[in-house]
Amino acid sequence: MKKFLNYIIISFVIFCATKLVYCLTEDEDKHDDWIGRNCCHLAQYSRCKTFCHKSESTEDLQGFCRLSDEPELYTCLERKEDGERCCRNIVNESCKTLCQDFFDKPGNSSSTKIHNIKDCFHQIPKCLKNIAENLGAENSKQYVHCCNEAKTLVCLDACRKTLHSSTTIKEILDELENKCEPVFPHSPLWTCILQSEQTKTPNLPLDIGKLSCCSRAQNSNCQDICLRAFQSDWEVAWNQLESICLSSPNGEELRRCLEEADDPCEIGCSGLSYCGKFNDRSTTLFRTCSANADSIAKWESEKWLQGGLISGFGTSIRVHPSCPTEILQAVACFFQIRPCESTIHESRLCRDDCIHLMTNCIDWSITNSSESVNSLCSKLSPSRPDVPCVSFRNFIESSETDIYLKNDITTPCKNNPCGNNEVCIVEPNIDSKFYSCVPSCSLGKMSKLSVPIKTWIQVPRIDQFGCLRICQCTLKGLEKCQTLNCYNQNSCWVQDRFVAHRTNFYLDCQSCHCFEGEITCSKKNCLELKNSGLPCACSSYYKPVCGRTGITYASACLAKCSGLTQDDITLGSCSSKDPCKPNPCNNRERCFKKTRVCLSSIYKPCKQFECIPENCKHKEIYSGPVCDSNNKEHSSICSLIKSRATLSYRGHCLKNCSLQGPVCGINGEVYMSECAAWAEKTVVDYYGNCVAVGFNRDETKQVCGNIVKCPSLKTSRCIGTIPPGACCPVCGGAGRISYSKKQLDRIYYMMEEEADRDTVTLDALLSALGRQLEILQCSLRGSVTIEGDIFILTQPTTMYPSKLQQKACIIEMEKIITRISERSPKIISEVPLSSLRRAENIHGYISSAIHWKSTTPVLLLLLFFLVLYN
Repeated sequence: MKKFLNYIIISFVIFCATKLVYCLTEDEDKHDDWIGRNCCHLAQYSRCKTFCHKSESTEDLQGFCRLSDEPELYTCLERKEDGERCCRNIVNESCKTLCQDFFDKPGNSSSTKIHNIKDCFHQIPKCLKNIAENLGAENSKQYVHCCNEAKTLVCLDACRKTLHSSTTIKEILDELENKCEPVFPHSPLWTCILQSEQTKTPNLPLDIGKLSCCSRAQNSNCQDICLRAFQSDWEVAWNQLESICLSSPNGEELRRCLEEADDPCEIGCSGLSYCGKFNDRSTTLFRTCSANADSIAKWESEKWLQGGLISGFGTSIRVHPSCPTEILQAVACFFQIRPCESTIHESRLCRDDCIHLMTNCIDWSITNSSESVNSLCSKLSPSRPDVPCVSFRNFIESSETDIYLKNDITTPCKNNPCGNNEVCIVEPNIDSKFYSCVPSCSLGKMSKLSVPIKTWIQVPRIDQFGCLRICQCTLKGLEKCQTLNCYNQNSCWVQDRFVAHRTNFYLDCQSCHCFEGEITCSKKNCLELKNSGLPCACSSYYKPVCGRTGITYASACLAKCSGLTQDDITLGSCSSKDPCKPNPCNNRERCFKKTRVCLSSIYKPCKQFECIPENCKHKEIYSGPVCDSNNKEHSSICSLIKSRATLSYRGHCLKNCSLQGPVCGINGEVYMSECAAWAEKTVVDYYGNCVAVGFNRDETKQVCGNIVKCPSLKTSRCIGTIPPGACCPVCGGAGRISYSKKQLDRIYYMMEEEADRDTVTLDALLSALGRQLEILQCSLRGSVTIEGDIFILTQPTTMYPSKLQQKACIIEMEKIITRISERSPKIISEVPLSSLRRAENIHGYISSAIHWKSTTPVLLLLLFFLVLYN
C-alpha cells in the first residue's frame, strides 16, 4: 500500500463519513442504469464497444469483449463496480460522490486532517477499513520534490523540514496546513503529492532468469519445486529439482533453460592455455570459455590420469590406463568449456561419442555392475536421438581458422571488463575501448544475468503460476513494479479444436502459431500466387501512406490489411512529414523530430517529436549523444542547442557509412544519408527517394523492375536476403520474428509515464536485441514488415568485411533466433523482448541478380555449379 498517499486520498472521505453505514457485501440487485456503461468508451474494438453500450452488466459482455483484448475496459469496470458496492448506502450524497471518486479517480480525491479518523472510524464502510488500518507516514521523503510547488518561502521551508523529519501523518498535515494552505487537491502542492507514486524495492526472487524457466518443467510437481528453488528455498528445493526433474529424460528443456540463465551460449573462444585446441574457433558457440574453466579442465584431466575417480555418476568410475592422453584432455576441456550446438543450444555430448568414450576409456573392472555404457551415457547425452548434440572429436585437432583472419573478430565484452554493478555494452563507435560500462540491476542474488539501467524486466509471480509483474531497473534497484493480468492458457481454440501451446499450424493457407492461448498468423494468403504476392491481394502500385503508429505503408490497401482504418492513415510517407510544424511545444522549448514506430495498438498518439527546454543545462542528458549536420558529435541535444548546430541524427556519429543521400530504407522511409538510416537501425534498400514496393516472394530477377537501380553488393556472392517489401538484396544474417501485440498492449497500459512507454517501440526492441551481439564488427538493424511481423538483419560494420566477419554476423543472427525460439532467459526476462513468440532464419545465398532460399542446400550447391560452369 502507498501508505502516505492513501492517507491523504481518503482523509476527506472519512471526514464526510460521520453519517455512513456499513456497505452491503451481499449480492446486489442489478441497476437499470448500469454504472459500467461509463467505461464503454475505453473499448478498443468496435464490436465490443457496441455491445457494451447495450449491456446491463459485466456478465453481458462475455462472448463480445475478451479480457485479453480489453484490459483498460475491464480495469475501469472493476473500479466502477467496487465503488458501487462499497459506497451505494452512504446517506450523504456529497460523501457518496467522494467515496466513489476514491475508486473512479485514485489520486484526485479531496482530503482533510487524518486525526479525525478516531472519532468516526466505526462509521467507515467495511470496504475502506482495511485501507484506513494500514495508513502511515512511511517514506514521506519521496514527496520532497513536491515542495517546489509551494507558493511561499515559508511553505517551501516548512514542507522540506516536515517531510524529512515527521513520523506521523498528523504531524505532516498539521504543519503543512499551518504554514502552507488548506488541503485542497486542486492546489499545485497537493496535486503533486496526490499524483506521486510511492516506490518500494520489491523482494526479489533468488534468480528471476531461472524462475522464468519453471514453465518448462515436465509436470506440475516439478514446476512447484522449480518455483520454490529460485524464489527463496534454493538449499532444500534444488536437490529435489536435480534428482526428480533434471535427471528425467523429459527434463531436457528445463535443464537447457537453466544453463542459459547461468551461461548463455556466446560466439568464439580464445586465451585458453591447457584447452588451447578450443581457441580461435571464431564462429563456434561456447558456454564457459574462461581462464577458470581452463584451469579446472587441467586439474580434472590430471586427476583422471593419476587414477582419480570421475565424479558426477554416483558410482566409482576410473579411466583405463590405455586411454590416449589427448582424448582425456579433449574430454575434460569439452565438459568445462562446453561448446554449444547451434539450433537449440544443447551442450551435451553426442551418444555415439559417449559410447565410444565409455567403451574404450573406462576401467570396467572396478565399476559398479549395475552401471553400463548406456546407463552412463544417458547422463551425459540427450535421451532422444532427434535432439541435437555436440561431438568432442571436433576439438581433438587444433582449429583450422586462418591465423591472419582470427583478429578480424573482436569481442570487447567477453568476460565482462566492467564493475560488479555494471553491464558491458558493445559500442562500435567508441574509440579505443569499443565498449561502455552502464549501471545495471542484477536479476536476483544468485543470478548471473543483469540488465542496463532504465530497462524494464518481466518477473514471474510465485503466488500464481503464469502470472507476471514488470519492474524497471533504476539506480536504486527494481522499482515501479506493476502487476500484469494472468494468462495461463496452454492451448488455443481454433475453429473446432484445441491446438497445443507452441504449435505451428495452418489456418486457411495462413501460417499460424499458438502461444499461451494467443494465435498469431501471417497475412500471406492463397491468392498471393496469382497476383503481386502482397498481403490481402493488394496491388503493387506505390502510393505511400503514414499510419498512426509511425509505420509507412506502400499503399492504403496494405495499411488497411494491417488493421488500420481510413482515420488512422494520412497520405504520404511518415518521413515526409514534419511533426514540428505547426510547433507542438511551449514557448521557450525547441521541437525536435524523434521518429517512433509504436508496437502497441493502443499507443495514442505515437508522438514523432520531443520538446527540449531552450535553457537546458549541459549536464542534463535529454537524449544521449547526437550527431549534427557537420558530422560533429554532441553529448546531448541540450549541447547541440547551445552550439546552435542542426540535428542530423541521434546517437554517436557513425563510421564506415556514406553521408551521401537521399537513400530509401527497407521500411519505405527516406533518409538524408546511409548514416542517418543506420542511426535509425534500418537497412538501406537503394539510393534516391522511395519509389516502389517489392513483391513478397522469391524472384529470379530484380523484384521492382527497372524503376529501381540496386546498389552493387560488396561481395559478389554472399549469404543474405531480399527484405520483405524491399527491392534489393542485402548481405548478412536475416531473420523474421513475430510478437504478441496483446502482451505489449497490456505492458503499455500499465506504464503511466510517457518516457517509459517508449519501451514498447521498435527502437527499444531492436536496441535490446542488439545488446545480444558479442561481435564488435556486427550491427543489428530491422523494420516492421508489410505482414506485421519484424525483419532483422545482422550486417558487418566494416566497409569491406572479411569472409570471417560475414560468417560471424550470420552466426550471431542464428544465435538470436535460437534464443527467441527456445525462450532463453536472456530474452523472456526483458521487456519488450518478452513479447517475442517465434523466429526463423530467412537468409540464403544471394547475388545482385538472384536470390535462393537456404532451406535447400543441396539444390543450392547444384545451381551454383551450373551457373559457374555455364
